[in-house]
Amino acid sequence: MINRQTIEDAMYGRKSSLLIRALLFFLSLLYHVAVRLRLAVYEYGILKTRKLPFPVISVGNITLGGTGKTPAVIEIATFLQQHSRKPVILSRGYGRRDSEKILVVSNGSSSAASAEVSGDEPALMASLLQNVPVVVGQDRYLAGREAYARFQPDVALLDDGFQHIRLHRDLNICLIDGLAPFGTGNLFPAGILREPVSGLQRADAVLITRSDRSPDCAELKRRIGKFTTAPIFTSRHVPVCLVDLDRGKTISVESLKGMPVVAFSGIAKPESFTSILRDLGADVRTVIAFSDHYRYSSNDLETVRVQAQEVGASMIVTTEKDGVKLRELAHKDIMALRICLEIIEKDAWERVLLAKL
Repeated sequence: MINRQTIEDAMYGRKSSLLIRALLFFLSLLYHVAVRLRLAVYEYGILKTRKLPFPVISVGNITLGGTGKTPAVIEIATFLQQHSRKPVILSRGYGRRDSEKILVVSNGSSSAASAEVSGDEPALMASLLQNVPVVVGQDRYLAGREAYARFQPDVALLDDGFQHIRLHRDLNICLIDGLAPFGTGNLFPAGILREPVSGLQRADAVLITRSDRSPDCAELKRRIGKFTTAPIFTSRHVPVCLVDLDRGKTISVESLKGMPVVAFSGIAKPESFTSILRDLGADVRTVIAFSDHYRYSSNDLETVRVQAQEVGASMIVTTEKDGVKLRELAHKDIMALRICLEIIEKDAWERVLLAKL
């Protein structure tokens, strides 16, 4: 039987049958044609890009999920605030209930929408950033106009915007996962590439995330350099603290050392989350992986708690992105791991950001 898990296993190079791989490869050829046609209509001016009345910094990737866009957007927004800028975040709000509607997730001081209504990434960014409005809409130009009318920002961060070429951007940042940069090398749905790797030529800067976990970062830089002359930066994900979802209190990640835990998540690359927990010394007894952008139910959390009891776990840990989706559920005794993005070449990176503003 072909289901979502079967398809994801094939896309990410895990187990799959020859028949499924052949079917997905055929579909990826059709997808490739569609991508090329879409790029061509903008390249030849058949469709025009639209410009907002303030600079736009796009943060995106050429693969499906899991590169760390949300921590990158949060890091850039915080940096811009430190330099007296007024950023707004424009996001599609993937997986939200009403994808057509333009929605103000946060006015910068309070959040007006749940993760189900806004999408999990916008909800997380809204909860972590103060004085940074978050607006979602399938058409980011219209969302940007709404943001301009309501908040008068002087710069926009376009979340997951590398393929949103209908909107002009002043700085186009492409993120690449150092651990699994291009997957199997196939386009969706046979692989995780949203477009051919040659699309990197549109990038003004490339940021390798999880570079500390890359098997050969120098070789990855060389591969990237075949397609773009943009500067290449490196970064790593740094665990900051654990957040008690019920009480909102934070505790040190040192408390994970030797702690028997159950880890659960609904993200594109759950193994990256588990690796961080193990690096922190956690005794990970069980890993429960839900599909990316999964919508949890009370029964799901009860299943997690039962498994924690069965394996003798003293703590249940999830990602902070998953945590924002549990607010309407009974989330007592669940901890969320907060991470931040650390840029290795910090000074040069900041010069690139400021040069376009």
